[in-house]
Amino acid sequence: MGEHVEFMGKDIYFWNFIVLMFFTLFEVGAVFFEVIPGTDIEITKMSVWLILIVVGIIKGYGITAFFMHLRDDPRIYTRTALFPVLFVLLMLWGIGLSNPAGVTDLPSWCTPNWDYAETR
Repeated sequence: MGEHVEFMGKDIYFWNFIVLMFFTLFEVGAVFFEVIPGTDIEITKMSVWLILIVVGIIKGYGITAFFMHLRDDPRIYTRTALFPVLFVLLMLWGIGLSNPAGVTDLPSWCTPNWDYAETR
């Protein structure tokens, strides 16, 4: 087991929480704003995707490494835990990215009821 780690008088869970909240605000800002505030730089859909994926990886590491205590575990546990991640990536590629209309032309049973979602 790892020892109790403190940084600037606070434990690692406090700092991990602060980092997760910072990146959550960053994610919300990437989706919410159409331009970077104070500039004329447009936030494109591709840059939103990139921001969300990179921030998701950072937040995923923080959660698995510190909250789930996988940072100090043997490597075989980490490799075993990464198998579902590989499966999800293959599903994302196979369904969404391998055909041109993969996300926009999903079957009706696989899409939300947009009329209901927009009226809420």
